[in-house]
Amino acid sequence: QDNSSEDEIERYAKAKLVISNEESVLQWRKKWSINYPTLDALAGSLLGIPVSSCTGQRIFSVTGRILEERRQNSGDDIVVDILFIRNF
Repeated sequence: QDNSSEDEIERYAKAKLVISNEESVLQWRKKWSINYPTLDALAGSLLGIPVSSCTGQRIFSVTGRILEERRQNSGDDIVVDILFIRNF
C-alpha cells in the first residue's frame, strides 16, 4: 500500500461520512468515488456480484490449494489475508 492510499484511508476515517436513508450504498459510492478511488476499487471488489459461478469455483479451488498440508501451520488469519489479496 503506497502513501497516497494510506492518506486516503486516513482522510476517509476522519471524514465520518454518513449514508442517508434515502441513498443506497451504490449511490453513495458513486458520489464519493472521485475523493476515494482506492476505497472505491475495494468496494467494487467486495460489493460486486459475479456474473457466473466460475468466479466462485475459482475461489474455492484457490482456497483448497492454500489449505493443503504444506500450509496447515498457517493461522486462520494468514489464510484469510492470502485469499483477500488474491481476490482483490
